[in-house]
Amino acid sequence: MLRVLGVVPMALRGSRRAPAATPVLAPVAAAMPVPAVSDERMALLLLLPAGSAADARQQALLRAVVACLPTALQRAPWLEVDVAVPPPRARAYLAFGQEALQALGRALSAAEQQTTCVLGVEAPALLLAEPARKRTLWRALKTLRHALVEAN
Repeated sequence: MLRVLGVVPMALRGSRRAPAATPVLAPVAAAMPVPAVSDERMALLLLLPAGSAADARQQALLRAVVACLPTALQRAPWLEVDVAVPPPRARAYLAFGQEALQALGRALSAAEQQTTCVLGVEAPALLLAEPARKRTLWRALKTLRHALVEAN
C-alpha cells in the first residue's frame, strides 16, 4: 500500500540507530505555490528525470548532492519533470539529464534563462552506472555554490 502512495519503505541493515531525517519527495508544484513576484523565487530547485525519485540508490545520491550545499540550500525541493506542468520559478536550477534541461528550456523565457543560473548534469542513473561522471556533478555544485553566494 505504501508503494501505491509513492512512499518507498526502507530498512536499515546492521544498525539499530534511529534513521536520519530524509528530504520529502513530494512534488513541488502541489506542495508550494508558484511565486507571483520574481523577487520571491526560491533559491534552488533540483529537476529530476521522470521516475528517478522512486529509486533508493538515486535518492541516496541526491541526498549526498544536497548535503554538499550550504545549509540554507539543503532543503531545496526536488521535482520530477512533468511536460504538462512547468517548474516553479527559482534563482538557480540543477537539472539532472537532458529531459530536465529540455523541460526547463521550454518553461523559461530567453530573458529568464539569461538571469537564472541553470546547470545541467548527467541523470542520476547514469551517474551511478559510471562513477567517473560524478566529477562533472561536483564541478557543477562548486559553480552553483559560488553563483548563489555571489547573488546574496
